[in-house]
Amino acid sequence: MLATVLRNLFQPARTRAPTDMPPMPATFRGALAHDASRCTGCGTCAYVCAPKAIRFEEDPAKSISWLFYIGRCSFCGLCQQNCPTQAISTAATVPATMNSSAGDGLRLESVVLFRPCPRCGKPHIPMPGMATQYCPDCRQWAASAGLRQAFLAGEGATDGR
Repeated sequence: MLATVLRNLFQPARTRAPTDMPPMPATFRGALAHDASRCTGCGTCAYVCAPKAIRFEEDPAKSISWLFYIGRCSFCGLCQQNCPTQAISTAATVPATMNSSAGDGLRLESVVLFRPCPRCGKPHIPMPGMATQYCPDCRQWAASAGLRQAFLAGEGATDGR
């Protein structure tokens, strides 16, 4: 045992310094990022998150807060894979220090603001990439109005025969 102690005493340290870290593998899922401009608050990410590291808090008629608790995350990537609007992304970096939350460890918060519907004024979160930024009720109304117009236009074309 003394030989082992002496051999270790005269060898350089084998512990890596923070600046001497090994390269990250290409498949490493580390820091999580959330793009509030793409988020619709659908809750899919919170639903697929087994350790419940993601949750939503709603401030009625004002906003929805997307909350991510890094201490609970298993870095499986299911939230990113299942997000319908690609609002969640992961980077191959070690997560940086985030906002401290009392009792819950580190957390990341993103606020998604409601906007008024241009047709009815009801507060909602618009779907990204859509030409009209209607609320769900007005989107349904616009779709049925389009079908009505197409049906009436088709009916008028058959009367002329």
